[in-house]
Amino acid sequence: MAQHAHAKTYGAERGLSRFEGFSDAVFAIALTLLTVEIKVPGAPDGPQGYTDLGLAMAEQWREHLALILCYVVIGAYWLQHHYSGRIYARSDHWLGAINLLFLLAIVVIPYPIRIWCFHLGTRFADVGSVVLVAALALTACTWMGKWWYGMSDGRLMDERLAPDFLRQMWRRYGIGALIQVAAVPIAVVAPTIGVATALLCVAFFLLPQPKPRYKSDEAPHSYDKVETQRSQSTLN
Repeated sequence: MAQHAHAKTYGAERGLSRFEGFSDAVFAIALTLLTVEIKVPGAPDGPQGYTDLGLAMAEQWREHLALILCYVVIGAYWLQHHYSGRIYARSDHWLGAINLLFLLAIVVIPYPIRIWCFHLGTRFADVGSVVLVAALALTACTWMGKWWYGMSDGRLMDERLAPDFLRQMWRRYGIGALIQVAAVPIAVVAPTIGVATALLCVAFFLLPQPKPRYKSDEAPHSYDKVETQRSQSTLN
């Protein structure tokens, strides 16, 4: 079979096990810390002086909303990170560096989400909406930066994947990122519509993505075989 010319990689090429392991750890920590932000009524740093515990908990609805939204946003990106492990075949220095920027966006995203939640219904709600949508757009851009670098000219992708499948994923992720960016000016003019647009776009990526399709006679026989080959490449 003829070999295709690929774009240059940088630094040592490695398998994906450590790359994915580190990323998964950051996602796990980001998700775990979300509950810590909710201060329990009666705790030293929580609400005090209440006469009805149920009411005191209900009054923390902004905290609960922030927890749910953070979990949804971070969870959607983790699902796509997990999914892309079947698309990338290896990593290099710049993929790791861009991934660090993406992970920075992931660990920071609870802040703008909480800004928006805690200013709903106040005179700062419009500003909070723009902050939230802009943060979601930046997160989408870091994801697309990683995707573009890894996929450009087949630099780090699994060479067995069918071209039509890769084009399909380019469209999905590209259109998703464009919608997130377009939601920023929308949020400036119509904050509610901008936030809804951005969050619905994130929610779309909670759905199952297309099953990877391979070139004829090049599909892996099983998941175990793929993982064995990946582990061997990591050791090398």
